[in-house]
Amino acid sequence: MPVPFADRKDAIRAELIRRATRGLMITYAELSRAVGIPDMGYWKPVLDEISREETSKGLPDITFLVVSRERGLPSPIGFKPAKPGSPSQERRAVEAIREAFEYYRPPRA
Repeated sequence: MPVPFADRKDAIRAELIRRATRGLMITYAELSRAVGIPDMGYWKPVLDEISREETSKGLPDITFLVVSRERGLPSPIGFKPAKPGSPSQERRAVEAIREAFEYYRPPRA
């Protein structure tokens, strides 16, 4: 079964890295506008694919930077639904966001 929006995966990854270098998260709506995907798109498969690719290279999971506007946290956490997230899921999300920012943000002079 094809992954929805797989053709936009590189654009999604690039936008997430741009955000990480600035220390910013991004909502699903903002990401949809940035990469030309419908706002109510089915994001999970393409974000899961990016997550697996990044972590298999030993890189931080930048997909944690995509958050819901209401909660400020990802909707799935650790490939499982997180509406609401458990305390352990929320700790994992906060840690993953911190890791992405630390890895991608340039050191301050």
